[in-house]
Amino acid sequence: MFDRSYLQSPLREYLSWIVTKIKYQSKYKYLRVGYMSKLFNTTFGKYNWTGNNVLMINSSIGDFSYISDGSVINETIMGKFCSVGPNVRTAPGKHPTHTFVSTHPAIYANPDCCLKNFQTKDQHNPTRTVVIGNDVWLCANAVIADGVKIGDGAIIAANAVVTADVEPYSIVGGIPAKFIRKRFKDEQIDVLNESKWWDKNIDWIDENAQLFLNIENYCNFHKK
Repeated sequence: MFDRSYLQSPLREYLSWIVTKIKYQSKYKYLRVGYMSKLFNTTFGKYNWTGNNVLMINSSIGDFSYISDGSVINETIMGKFCSVGPNVRTAPGKHPTHTFVSTHPAIYANPDCCLKNFQTKDQHNPTRTVVIGNDVWLCANAVIADGVKIGDGAIIAANAVVTADVEPYSIVGGIPAKFIRKRFKDEQIDVLNESKWWDKNIDWIDENAQLFLNIENYCNFHKK
């Protein structure tokens, strides 16, 4: 088996990044790709940006969402206006913890990274896709496990490890992440869920930007 590391060099990596940056920023007018970021089979909306050294694989993000330095976004469907802090990980992969004799991937799957595999296909086959709603904040160093769904408006605290679904407008934290509190009152959350402001056109958001500075003003406006 050929050792591909012989082909790696700073110049090769830099040129690869330049090709990626030109390719994606030519396709998406309102996109900025940070230094040495790598993108594979990724789609964007409008006004997106990635920080430096970001890796995105088989993922999509909606309008205005951004990914900060060092994050790895894998197998993820992300909504609009999401804020992803530095060194966040999504869908990092799962190993079987019962039934299978070993947790080593060479025993139950056939990953490219292993020099020798004992299976011809993945026998574990977990549900990998992470689904993240709109207006979600993933704080620094958060890890979102494979198959997790995070509702609109949720906040994932720094260093949290999320292994279960998160309800809309909930704040969770810890290892494993647990519910801390809701961001707003239930009736305010109902207004936000109904109004779906992230789907309104940019002109409407621009004209009503002051409403976003106070949840009570926003809700009163939508109750009229």
